Amino acid sequence: MWSSPLNDWLLREAHRAQRSDTARSYVWIEEGSLVVVDHYAITPTEVLKTELPRSLTGGMSVVPGYLLGRLALDRSLHGAGLGNWLLYDALETAVNASEVAGGRIIVVDAIDDHATAFYMHHGFRAIKGNPRRLVLKMATARALLDETAPKPRETS
Repeated sequence: MWSSPLNDWLLREAHRAQRSDTARSYVWIEEGSLVVVDHYAITPTEVLKTELPRSLTGGMSVVPGYLLGRLALDRSLHGAGLGNWLLYDALETAVNASEVAGGRIIVVDAIDDHATAFYMHHGFRAIKGNPRRLVLKMATARALLDETAPKPRETS
């Protein structure tokens, strides 16, 4: 397993967060082994109306959603498009949670400028006053997933 601040969180904090019902962690493992190659966590969150563009608030003073945290991909896998798949997996998890428990937005805290650009490429927008805290409307995530979902093959 690789060493990074994100991975250190997985080793030290994920189990505690799971037990205390504050977050759920998801991991991808190397086929045929128990080596973790990437992971992310989802936790409920809320953002104040004053931090969001009006189009994201839905008229609420506090906007409920899900925080996508600790999204990390092993460096050896960078550049293969797997980060996109990992993000889509995380978005699908958040969308499914919103179907059960509600939630208007998905929030991420980008670790650096590269991560910020990655999320913005996928439609996330910075909140007011914090360029690394980004949000995506749940309806936008649903549409993104619908656009990228594998299409069923036609049979003859």
